[in-house]
Amino acid sequence: MKQLYLMDHDIKVGVSMSKVFPSFNFLTVINLSYTNLENEGAIAIVNALKSSAPSFEVIELAGNNITDEAAPAIAACLAAKRHLKKLNLAQNDLEDEGCVDIVESMEDLELEYVDMSYNKLTRGGALNLAHTVVTKESLKMLNIDGNMISVRGIEEVKEIFKNCPKLLGPLDEMQNDSFGEDDEDYEENEGNYVDDDDDLRERNDLEDFEDEFVSYFIYY
Repeated sequence: MKQLYLMDHDIKVGVSMSKVFPSFNFLTVINLSYTNLENEGAIAIVNALKSSAPSFEVIELAGNNITDEAAPAIAACLAAKRHLKKLNLAQNDLEDEGCVDIVESMEDLELEYVDMSYNKLTRGGALNLAHTVVTKESLKMLNIDGNMISVRGIEEVKEIFKNCPKLLGPLDEMQNDSFGEDDEDYEENEGNYVDDDDDLRERNDLEDFEDEFVSYFIYY
């Protein structure tokens, strides 16, 4: 068996199916999109694939309610698949945290197609992903549509792809209600994103300290 397609099934098959994967050493394509895997099933599947199917080229796990909890296991599997060409994780709930974990595993992969659309990514996660895949000569398409990327973030992603715009999919179905705002400040030099909440907490702590110091000084 070289290709496995099992899509649009409501019955959870992840854990049970993962038990037979070690015998599928010649497997090159797997599509388990919309099979209700969730984190438990997804983790079981990728853990089984990690040590089997060395010539693996395509993995599609779209629409399975996968969150950042499963991201480290997915990343570990991808890092072991040097022949991987297509990664489809669309319509899950990976968010920026899960995206960052998975992006780290892409460094040495010659990916052609990456679909991370509809994953609640914000500017930080999108830029992290874009910076990583745009350097790949093998890349044919990146899809990050349907996320929560601000207008500023969209323009920055387009700037990253300015020399190869045809490799970037449409960006016209973003789900961000606060379209002009960013949830994160992206540090481009380090390729990381920083939560504004951390900065806000630091400022509030400093203001509280200053108020307390002034009050003490006046009282004294």
